[in-house]
Amino acid sequence: MLTTRTKTAPENAATAMSWGISLALAVLSGFLIGASMPTLLDWGFLGWVGLVPVLIALNAQPTSHRFLVALPFGVVWSAMTHLWYPALFGVGMGIFLVAAVGVFYAGVLQAGIALQERLPEPLRMLGMPVAWAALEFVRSVAPVASDWWIELLAKSQWRFPPALQLLAITGVPGLSFLLMLVNVAIALLILEAWRQQRVHLPAVLALAGSALIPAWGALSIPPAPDAQFRIAATVDLVNQDRAVQSLSRLPVGQEGYYADTPEMSQAIFDINATLTRQVAALRPAFVVWPENEFADADDPAFAAQVGALARELNAYLVVDMVWRTSEGMHDAAVLFGPDGNEVGRRAKINLTGDEQAFGFVPGPRDFQVFTTPFGNVGLGVCWDRHIPWITRELARAGAHIVLMPVDDDFYGNRWFPPLHAADSVLRAAENRVAFGLGATSGIAMVIDPYGRITAESAINQRGAVTGEAFTVPERTLYTRLGDWFGWSIIGAMVIGFLWQGRGRAHHQQ
Repeated sequence: MLTTRTKTAPENAATAMSWGISLALAVLSGFLIGASMPTLLDWGFLGWVGLVPVLIALNAQPTSHRFLVALPFGVVWSAMTHLWYPALFGVGMGIFLVAAVGVFYAGVLQAGIALQERLPEPLRMLGMPVAWAALEFVRSVAPVASDWWIELLAKSQWRFPPALQLLAITGVPGLSFLLMLVNVAIALLILEAWRQQRVHLPAVLALAGSALIPAWGALSIPPAPDAQFRIAATVDLVNQDRAVQSLSRLPVGQEGYYADTPEMSQAIFDINATLTRQVAALRPAFVVWPENEFADADDPAFAAQVGALARELNAYLVVDMVWRTSEGMHDAAVLFGPDGNEVGRRAKINLTGDEQAFGFVPGPRDFQVFTTPFGNVGLGVCWDRHIPWITRELARAGAHIVLMPVDDDFYGNRWFPPLHAADSVLRAAENRVAFGLGATSGIAMVIDPYGRITAESAINQRGAVTGEAFTVPERTLYTRLGDWFGWSIIGAMVIGFLWQGRGRAHHQQ
């Protein structure tokens, strides 16, 4: 458990807190952590304290009641964070999936409490952070489950660069661990004062140590250098434009997979070209359009138009096109240079199930980067930013800048784009790469290598944004070693669960 000094503490605590109060605290934590996430309120500071009520409630109930206490927390948080599920999967399935994710996180809390009970003091307070970070990471890398879009606690900090610097060392599991550790330490201080009328020294030390990490992060972020460049990105909103969609021959609901007529291709090009010219006076070095598969990559007519626009802007222009090869049909980011010629292309690797059902195939795991006067450029498309290893491999290949066309429309849903955008912020901070992202409905973004957002569009509003970026030469520990912390924390969880079992076996002998 969180605090116990004696074997009778759980029973004594349970008599001091009613079942109703425990459930109310769990619901409160669900609201607080839900409010910390990008979906609705985006109050990231609540990520550091929002779990305290449910941790107190769990510790004040007997073992048999703990999952039932954790469940309201999981469901409320899941409902606030995954509001977009019904828009994508339909109302019935969406509600079922929201509840299922709530059950998953209730189980994570149950596992954390179980692990704490197996550990001796002062390691006991590490049980919940270890279990939470480990099980989040397992879900992210396990076969099948890794494709499920379930949000992570660390995303609550996407607008807090001092905390994000930890990602350059540990990746996402380290930040989730830190957030949970702070919540546990605060809960310990409250519980110890309540039960024993004294201060829990390990919790004080944990809070002090945890505070040093964002302080270090703030100090490690340098001022932006003089040698900066601009990245422009567009939001074309063509997925919501009935005039554009009416130009397709595809059935409603499928026309978003690519522009299948020359008229539709031309309309999408014209919209993005107009938006791009609106920011041309700012002289961006790069321009990134959304993921709209607006034309065939080898169509000479549209390639010529894109090249001519790149020459007009004297900039690098990234567009999203359909690339047909002997392996199949790819969704590809295509980079054109200021001379109007194609510099290179890369096919999307992380496809959705619907894209594959429509006929797209994943691109090869090829991480070529392209040299520019501003730094080496890596390309990706949309959901490629959702899984960490794709950006990591681009950085390992030498990319300093990552440019990605993105589609985050989901039928005009406004709750999903911030969650999608947060992925890019995490990837930038993990690998010290600058990001530029055009989006169908928002959020188009520019992010510097320390995870600072320098340009951000509105959601569901056509327009263009520009932001400053720069490059850094060093590669992070996370880039070099990958998910070392995630695998280590899994090992720590396994050892923790074996700890008491070994002790019992030795005692029996």
